[in-house]
Amino acid sequence: MELGVPPETRKAVYALAKMVKCKETSDYVYFPNDSLKCKVKYRTLTKAGLLRLPSFVEFAI
Repeated sequence: MELGVPPETRKAVYALAKMVKCKETSDYVYFPNDSLKCKVKYRTLTKAGLLRLPSFVEFAI
């Protein structure tokens, strides 16, 4: 997700993600558990079940 995340927050998340990721492909980054959670808002779901126009709201604990 690129839209709505403040630059300083994005840098912190990328640093944390590098430490906890276990596998990465060209499409996805896999994490060993639900270590990174956030709330997002979105307009609706696409026919494929993906979020349409997601934007970051806040990190969840």
